[in-house]
Amino acid sequence: MRVYNVLHRRKEEFEPITPNTVKMYVCGMTTNGLVHLGHARQAITFDMIYKYLKLKGYDVLYASNYTDIDDRLINQAKEQNISPLTLADERIKLINQTWKNLDVLEPDFRPRVTQCIPQIIDFITGLIEKGFAYKTPDGDVYFDVKKYSGYGALSNRKIDELIDSVRIENAENKHDNLDFALWKHTEPSEFGFQSPWGQGRPGWHIECSTMIKTYLGDEIDIHGGGKDLIFPHHENEIAQSYCENGCDLAKYWLHNGLITINGQKMSKSLGNFMLVDDVLKNYDSEVIRFAILVNHYTSTQDLGEQALSQAEKSLYYFYNCLSSIDETIQTNDDLVNKFYESMDDDFNSSKVLADLFVAFGDYSKTKNEKIAGAILGCVPYLQKVLGLLKHKPAKFIENVKQKYLTKLNLSTQYIENMINKRSTLKKEKNYQLADAIRDELLQKGIMLKDSKTGTYWDIKQLY
Repeated sequence: MRVYNVLHRRKEEFEPITPNTVKMYVCGMTTNGLVHLGHARQAITFDMIYKYLKLKGYDVLYASNYTDIDDRLINQAKEQNISPLTLADERIKLINQTWKNLDVLEPDFRPRVTQCIPQIIDFITGLIEKGFAYKTPDGDVYFDVKKYSGYGALSNRKIDELIDSVRIENAENKHDNLDFALWKHTEPSEFGFQSPWGQGRPGWHIECSTMIKTYLGDEIDIHGGGKDLIFPHHENEIAQSYCENGCDLAKYWLHNGLITINGQKMSKSLGNFMLVDDVLKNYDSEVIRFAILVNHYTSTQDLGEQALSQAEKSLYYFYNCLSSIDETIQTNDDLVNKFYESMDDDFNSSKVLADLFVAFGDYSKTKNEKIAGAILGCVPYLQKVLGLLKHKPAKFIENVKQKYLTKLNLSTQYIENMINKRSTLKKEKNYQLADAIRDELLQKGIMLKDSKTGTYWDIKQLY
């Protein structure tokens, strides 16, 4: 199996530090909001990777955190006149339900920052004692970037080139503009935690390094997240973890691509901020998974209405084909072998689904039992790893049809009455009126299919 390692900017053979064991950490959500499609892409991507590694027989230890305290969350809690921790608890319950609705498995560990404050303080203390961090008169603690010679390796930039990429804060108290906060002091009236440096809260970057060390150890196999985290977040994790632990933080760095919405960067100010819970009101969860997994996880992709609609049509096509396959036919591993080949090549779900399109297309044309057997043989793997084709075909088809009938302001009963009327006219050899009914239904978005066993109807927009 080969994976693209962002640290070295190439595909590499995947060889865990400890044979047959994989330790994986993925930066999780901050609880100052609910799950949007960007969060969903990351979660579904690493859910797929987690499930595939388990399918391959690895003993996987997977951790993904919640940042359950930050400035925005504290301000939101003030507005609601409740504790930030209470608000975080409420959000996490909602977020966890969204993950469940998306068929995202719960990681083995789901640490929260506020549960790891003593360990964070110990981590920072170690960096100060080793000479890699310093306290300011205000009670802040900063990491001294110039003390770590490997800084910039992940983002492939030299230190001097990185200065323009960071937001300069409290520069008068820093040794260098690139130095980043490990601990930020708070006023007595503000929310904070006691530490040897006074009341304060941990910096963002130290949180993940500490949780990795606490739950998975000093060095892990895979560290994941979105490409937007490469710098400064992951770069800073690498620096502070190496200086504290004396070893590399992660062997392989995997980053999923970012998303746009209808061709634009997702933003609340643009009105295109799509929460997953809202999307799930209109689309089955498999549609969201398909829309994400039909692209390679490293690519930038658009997840607007057009992409979701196309994903729904593709799944509708798959389920229609499945519904016509005799489930008692003999299965074979033709597609399963291709599935493993694609997934072993940097988790290429895009190739898996492309091969499936070809197989369904060939079956639709030929009704070949060997092709049908290959499809049926592969379905369990698609279900286990990609989380697709888990519904009963008839149920999925019916749900999509009813959704479109509501949009068209039509009912199943009306369509069936028109079909029966047309059938009577054809028996009476009144083909002109029978054709008129067919054309009328087509204008309303319903197409008819005549066969030896009867007349069937379908939604025009789905083809």
